[in-house]
Amino acid sequence: MDIAQLTGLIQLLMDLAQKVARGEYDRADELLELTRQDRYPAMIRDLAESFGMMLVQVEAREFHLEQMIDELAAKNRQIEATLKKVRLLENIRDQLSKFVPSSVRNLIEQNPENPDLEKRDEDVTVLFLDIAGYTRLSEQVEPEKVNYLIQTYFSSFLDVIFENEGDINETAGDGLMILFRDPDGRAHAANAVRAAVGIRDRAGAINEAHRGLYAPVIVNMGINSGPASVGSTRFEGVSGTRWTFTASGPMTNKAARISSLAADGAILTGHETYRRVAKTFPLEPLGRHRLKGIQKPILVYRVL
Repeated sequence: MDIAQLTGLIQLLMDLAQKVARGEYDRADELLELTRQDRYPAMIRDLAESFGMMLVQVEAREFHLEQMIDELAAKNRQIEATLKKVRLLENIRDQLSKFVPSSVRNLIEQNPENPDLEKRDEDVTVLFLDIAGYTRLSEQVEPEKVNYLIQTYFSSFLDVIFENEGDINETAGDGLMILFRDPDGRAHAANAVRAAVGIRDRAGAINEAHRGLYAPVIVNMGINSGPASVGSTRFEGVSGTRWTFTASGPMTNKAARISSLAADGAILTGHETYRRVAKTFPLEPLGRHRLKGIQKPILVYRVL
């Protein structure tokens, strides 16, 4: 084989190598042809075999890379599906959190797998809030306007309640049950009274803003402090299970009865709350009162 033929074969090998470098493998048969012992010099055969091995390795790596890309694409689809579920669960959580007391949310966030929702005795303060004349208002004003008014008042109360570390545990059309908890019994009693005063001020401001449009809304409140059974209560029926998280017991019942005794926008407290906050807030003793369902008359005080 003369020098011109050898140079042509080397040029062919260079062309094939450049093709491989560009990812074009359609001329592999030509490399295989150049490895024939009966037709080509040893140097050309060795170069062809080396390029052939390189081609095999490159193809194998590309095949492996394509597999990895396919696997990554599949994992990305799984991750996207998982993220979609997470976003859905977060949306559900955000929506449910609007209906769940913050104390329950905190317990679940602290221990999602096994939240401690069991009832246990705890020293707390309970505030019951009631809108006087709600039934009459509902009869005299269109339902849409009643809803607007209630939402306006209750929404303004919400910030005051949270600012004073209260937790709305139960709601009714015309009232709220608010729970105040703190390791310091004087602190949660003071927070409850402070929240009640703030609610009274907010109600007064809204009444003034709506003067001449609607009759003023009167908010009566009752507060009591002491031990209660705090935690979840489960009701089971044929249709399913219903859970509530609240404070129950005689102390809570007294708070509800004290609230029913309040009139004309008064904030009334039981004796234990009075004892804890008397040095912080001015209160007026109203003497002993008999309350429905409570055997002995209890001392009642009015927050001035």
